[in-house]
Amino acid sequence: MAQLRHDYEEFKALNTEVLVMVPNGPKMIERHVNENKPPYPILSDKGSRVAAQYFQVKQFFLVGTPTVFLVNKKGQILYAHYATSLIEEPDDKEPLTVLKRAV
Repeated sequence: MAQLRHDYEEFKALNTEVLVMVPNGPKMIERHVNENKPPYPILSDKGSRVAAQYFQVKQFFLVGTPTVFLVNKKGQILYAHYATSLIEEPDDKEPLTVLKRAV
């Protein structure tokens, strides 16, 4: 999620938090956080219970694909990206355009 890290300050300037949700357990996430130091929170959804509530297709979560949510200070999800592979990253151009229109 290098692109999200690169543009994180731009998201913050738009009063938006980046949340990444992955279907892995907390130990795997902790290892990733310790090694990569992302500036945004990474949430554990082991068993994909939360993913189901946000319409993430279960088959994707079985292979461990992440979901990215952009959330405003009111807790509203302004943008969601559902990855279809382990290496897919959202292009930040689209969500930043959406967020700039919402301001």
